[in-house]
Amino acid sequence: MATPRQRPSSPSNPDDQSTVRQVSQPPPPFAATSPRERLEGKLRTARELLDRLPASDERARLLQVAVMRRDEALLDGVLSALGVYVPTVPPASR
Repeated sequence: MATPRQRPSSPSNPDDQSTVRQVSQPPPPFAATSPRERLEGKLRTARELLDRLPASDERARLLQVAVMRRDEALLDGVLSALGVYVPTVPPASR
């Protein structure tokens, strides 16, 4: 039976010395809302943005489609691409 080989000790790895950076400002707490209320809030935000965006903007067209379909995933993606922070709450575990 062979004996296990030991690794030679190497100088400390930079990953061993890394630290986790603290978030400068924690995100606002999530409001206790139903999924429907959360979607309605995102739709309101999207409609307000649509009024300000030019019709020729590709993101405006995507946002319009997301509103028409009530597609929350697409809304989240387009709103984040526009730099709008909309708190999302993960679905409750079953």
